[in-house]
Formats: sequence, structure tokens, C-alpha cells
Amino acid sequence: MFVEMAIGSPSKRGALVPIEDLWDIVYEQGNEQAVYRSVYLYDDEATKFVRANGTVKNFLGIRYIDNVPIDIDRGQNSDEYTLQQTQYIMDYLHKELSLKKGNYAIYYSGTGYHIDISAECFGFQPSEDLPFIVKATMMNLMSEDIKIDPAVYTRTALIRVAHSLNIKSELFKIPLTLEELYTNYTNIISLAQDRRLDFGVEELWGEKSLESYIVKEVPKVRSMQKVNEPSNVVNCVQSLYNKGPQQGNRNHALLRMASHFRRNGIPSDATKASLLHWNNNQLNPQIVIDKVESTYNYGYKYGCNDELLASLCNPKCVYYKNKDYLVDIKTSGDLQSELETRLEADFTGKMIPLAKMFGLDKDCNIYPGELVTIFGPTGANKTALAQNIALGYDFANDEINREWQIPTLFLSLELSGWYMHRRNQQIVAGMSKDDVTANYKFVGDTYNQYLEHLNMQTVAPTPDMIQKTIRDLQPNLVVVDYIDLVETPRGINGEYEQVRYISHFLSNLAVNLDIIIIQISQVAREYSRNQILDIYAGKGSGAIENASRKVIGINGKQDSTEKTVSLFKNSDGDLFDVELMWTPSFRLKRRA
Repeated sequence: MFVEMAIGSPSKRGALVPIEDLWDIVYEQGNEQAVYRSVYLYDDEATKFVRANGTVKNFLGIRYIDNVPIDIDRGQNSDEYTLQQTQYIMDYLHKELSLKKGNYAIYYSGTGYHIDISAECFGFQPSEDLPFIVKATMMNLMSEDIKIDPAVYTRTALIRVAHSLNIKSELFKIPLTLEELYTNYTNIISLAQDRRLDFGVEELWGEKSLESYIVKEVPKVRSMQKVNEPSNVVNCVQSLYNKGPQQGNRNHALLRMASHFRRNGIPSDATKASLLHWNNNQLNPQIVIDKVESTYNYGYKYGCNDELLASLCNPKCVYYKNKDYLVDIKTSGDLQSELETRLEADFTGKMIPLAKMFGLDKDCNIYPGELVTIFGPTGANKTALAQNIALGYDFANDEINREWQIPTLFLSLELSGWYMHRRNQQIVAGMSKDDVTANYKFVGDTYNQYLEHLNMQTVAPTPDMIQKTIRDLQPNLVVVDYIDLVETPRGINGEYEQVRYISHFLSNLAVNLDIIIIQISQVAREYSRNQILDIYAGKGSGAIENASRKVIGINGKQDSTEKTVSLFKNSDGDLFDVELMWTPSFRLKRRA
């Protein structure tokens, strides 16, 4: 067997020498300079590789190991603390792992400490993957509160040999007895002033007492040495990844990491592979895959103001000062690519075919990224219109089309949840209030399947709460009924300013999360009295008109079944008017 050696400095490595010659070299050279040896041993295959390449660095063949080192590095710790840590580890090896004298050897390295454990205590088998197995085994062997340096287990790791000089401290690496380890640091320093050649070469032995600790499965993603990570770029996402899945926010972390990967052009398959590794089989793998695909399909984006990412904000991040991680500057090429992607995209299950719902031959589909406003006077059935749309009602043919149903979050801020649920049941069943009430169990068992795409919230939220709920549930459609009941931040005063703030907030949310949002608004008092609607009828009409891609008005007296729906604004399509008739099932059937 052969061992790689370096004399004077690790940079002078490259020579493979027979293991039996190691002691002679140390005896001759170690008095005046450092002598290093490889942690792993090599056979003839490696010597041929070194003769051909001049280095063992890229050798990927079989490796062996005689003794497994534990490196307790002093680093920035005090000498006393480093000694205490070594004593603690030694106690652990004795009491918890039941190692005996002769299974291990203790060394003072000149600054820190090394403990060698005979590889026979483990029974490691030579292999190409041995460095990965040794590292994983040693990390598994130690308890969580024991910190050791994993770098010593890398494929080409070197370690200073006993009885050679530590140039920095001008002390020698020396063997210690167990009794000497439990003295004080001053005594150990005194012993390290000279070599302790009388110890000779310690022949360690073992009986596979630690074999059960061997980690035999080689990780798919391997980390053997320190890597210089881009630690000043979106540190928050790196922190999420490095922490691993944490109970309580695993789903949130998945979405944010997947969004970051997507924004940086990482293919979805590569993101899945990375996050499945990160998941470590905690969440169902299908959940990980679903989260990644949802993020890539719907373009979820999270910036510096996101609650989870903000909690991990780091001053080292390049985005820290301006909090501008979501600010994108796009070239004409970027915009052309976005246009092509949009035009070629399959919007099945993501858009609302509004004109088709009304049986009209018009250009009027509602696409992800659009804010739609529905307004009308009291009693005009604004909420019922939104319910009909969300439930996939075919106004022209008086039936539910489940292909038009998309995942929906309905924020009912005025009407109670049970009441809205009963109305939803009336619409999908085509039944009156009395019929549903008299047969509520039958209706629930038969028709609730038509409501599975819909989630309801009845608590008046703040804009931030709306955003959080959307990110948690990931709907394709959000209905806010109605915006006057959404709480605005302090300092936003007056009816117009409040409507303006909420409308622009929801518009930005629709664009950034690539979803459809329908907001319902009251009309100004003068329009309500006159029963006349136009695009300027809504409260804060200028704000609504500017923020909305589509503005829909519904008009009709409270005591009349006749309703008129008018599309007053359509930023990219046709306008229309359609006559509807309210029915006891709350279906708004199109009048012939």
C-alpha cells in the first residue's frame, strides 16, 4: 500500500511512497519541518496514475484507509476551550461508543488536536466512494453538539504526521496518553516542545465495534470540500436551502426557492432534482413536484418585502440597500420572448371565457394577470354575477360547465360563509332556497363536487393578508367581495384614496402572481339613485378605471328579475351588453 506525502508544505504533495517507509521519512525530516501524509491509502493503480499525471488530485479509483482521524481545530477558540472540546469528544468515544485502549491514538497537533480511530473498528471496505462513506459515517457517528472538521475526509485530504514540526506554532505534533490529555493546556505545551520518538509507531486495532454506524448509501449530491458560495446574492434563499425543510414553513420555502430558480433560468427538472434532495423525503415527493410545476406555470414571484424572505434578510446581499430583488429591466428581446410565450401558452384551466359564457361571439376572455371590476347599485346582484362566473355557469344554456371552473379563492367580506355556501349550492344545483334547505344533506352529497375548486374566506383582511392567503392556496382566480371592506393601512384616508390603494394593490398582485382577480365595488350615490351606469359609476371611478383591465357593470332594480350586464372597459378586446334574468336559484340566465 502507498501513502501520498508532502514535506515542508501541503503544496509539495504528489509523491506516493510505501506506507512502511513513512516512519523513516518522519524520523529524518520531521525535526525541522512539517511532514504530511494522505488520509487515504492507494494501490498500484494510483501509482500508475501519478506517474502519468504527476498528481493524485483527479484520481477517482479505489482508496483504502488505515486510521480515521478526528480533527479538532482551534480556529478562533481559546486553547483552553479547544482542550475541553477534545476531552469531551474523548469522553464520548469511551462512554458512548465503548472504544478501548488501542482502538485510538491521541495527538496534540501544535495548535489543535487529532484523534485517530483504527479503521478496523468500522470495517470500511476499499472503494471508489470511500471518502464519501467515511465523511458521512463520521458525521453520523458524532452527536449533534460535537463539532469536528469534515474537511479532513475529502478525497485528497492531507494531515500532519506525528513527530513533525508545526511551523506556525513552532511546536511538534506529539502523541498524548489519555492521562496527559486530561491535564492542563500548559502541560501539553511543555510536552510539545520536542518530539516524543520513544512512542514509536502506534499500531491500532479494532473489532468492527462501530460497524453499525457506517453510512453505506452514497449521497447523490456530494460535498467533500469547502466551496466558495455566492454568499452576497439573495442570501435569504440560500438560508432557506441550507436550513433544510423546517416544520411549519416547508411549503412556503419550496415556493420561494422554486421561484428563485425559475427567475434565474434553471429548468424545472433541475429545480425538482435540487428541491427533492433538499426535501430529504420529509414532504411527499409529489408535493415538491406540484409546487415546482405551479411556480413555473404561474410565475410566482417573491421579493425583498415577502414576509418569509424578509425574516432572513442579510446586509451582505446585493439587494439589501434598495430592496429591489423584484425589479426587472427587460430588453426588446426579453419582451419578444415573453410575447411569444404568452401567445403560444395553453391557458386551459387558467382563463375565463367570459364572452362564451354569455353565448356571445365577441373577443373577451379574462386571462391571468388581469384585474376585473364588477360594480352596480344595491340589489343588482353583483355578488351573484361573480358567483356565477366563478362556478362556471353557462348563462346562455343554463348549465354548469366544469371545464370553466378554475381554482378559486372567494373573499366574502359582507355575507357569511354558510349563506354563501347555500347560494353556491343553489347555483350548481339549479334549485331554489327552499328546495336546498329542505334537502340540504342530499344537495350536499350530490352537488358539493361542483364546489371542490372553491375556497371561501369571510374575515375582513388587510392587503398583506390577502397576499399571504393567495400564496398559501395558490388559486387561479380570486374574488374580493367587496373592496370597501378590505382594511387599508393607516394614513390612507378618504373613500377615493382607499379605493385607489386597494385597486392598484390588487392589480399589481394579479400581474406579479399571474392570476385573475375580480373585485366587486359599490357605485357612487348619484348613480345608485338614478339607476344609470357608465364607466364612471363606481366609487373612486378614476382609480377603478385605471387599475382594471376590464370593468363590468350590472344594473337592475332590486325588486326586478331583469338585469343588464355591460362591459364598459376591455383593454384588449370587444365591449358588449347582455340582458339577464335573475332566477330563484341565483342563476342569472341570459334572456332570449
